[in-house]
Amino acid sequence: MKNSKQNSNEGSVNSILPYLIVFALCLLLFVIYIYDTYPEDVFLGAVYFMVASIKVVALEAPGIDFPFTIPFFIGLIVYASMITPIVRNMYDGSPALISLFQLCFLMLVTSVIGLHFLNAWADNQLLTKTNAVLITIITYVLLRLCISYWYYKYPISSVITTKESSSLQVIPVAAGLVSRSVLPNESKHKQLVLLGLILTFFLGIYSYINTPSSLDHDKIMKEQISREPAAGTKLFNKEERNGIQTRDFNISGLTRGVSTRMLIWDFNSEDHDIVQILVDGKIIQDSFVLTNTPVAFTVPVPGVITIKGTQDQGGGLTYAVKFPQTRFTCFNIVAVNGVNTYTLLPKL
Repeated sequence: MKNSKQNSNEGSVNSILPYLIVFALCLLLFVIYIYDTYPEDVFLGAVYFMVASIKVVALEAPGIDFPFTIPFFIGLIVYASMITPIVRNMYDGSPALISLFQLCFLMLVTSVIGLHFLNAWADNQLLTKTNAVLITIITYVLLRLCISYWYYKYPISSVITTKESSSLQVIPVAAGLVSRSVLPNESKHKQLVLLGLILTFFLGIYSYINTPSSLDHDKIMKEQISREPAAGTKLFNKEERNGIQTRDFNISGLTRGVSTRMLIWDFNSEDHDIVQILVDGKIIQDSFVLTNTPVAFTVPVPGVITIKGTQDQGGGLTYAVKFPQTRFTCFNIVAVNGVNTYTLLPKL
């Protein structure tokens, strides 16, 4: 009898083992993708995005563009761990892990939502700065209140009551059966993760619908001005001119008497070219090193912005400037000691 039970359990583990291997490989590929695509600090989760959000507000430039598909995948891992018997057993001895994983997942979702609101202001000025900050703070507070209420109403611990101890689930697992106790309010905590998954899924769909289609690089280089690119857009992975010509631009539709933001970055391979930035003939940045990360400057309206080439590291001194109030991005090239001007014109 004992050998039969042992063989049954071994058969159960062996039948699940291929799925666990596939799951582990998918998780490994996911981690490698995150590592190669985003800064290493992103593994700090919600903490990283909170810091990134603060930087967006302080520097007035958009931060990292993080898709909702990644927190959705993380939520799937958490939910799968709660419904897969061989993995779920770890929660019996340490039910606090449920709270920890839920909190990490939900705080990550909230942090990404907050960063999207702040980027909507910093990149395209879809919101005012005040509204973006308020919405982000309210989102954090509401989530924390909801989680506190949920754990107050549906506490979870390893202490099993007499009534609960009589409730055992017998779970079929391939070649055998596994019996386990039910943690208090376990189903409610599965529902909490599921609600987070549903929210993330619809946010991902909304974000995908509102994401512009792939940019036509040749068209952008020909026209050199577009409302499609996001701040920090990198068009080429190596230094290319691609027919771009030095140009001066008139930027209209700005609010008179109110300063506006100008974002500037290197849209080519990052080679640390240096420019000088002037406003109405006065230097506001003597030696500005261009990188792929957009940097914000506050400039007056009306006014004339001058970008003067100082040092070219090779391949041409290319850069892009964006005015979030109009959403226009200008792609340009300047020679060493040459200048480009941007004339800011108020609304009529």
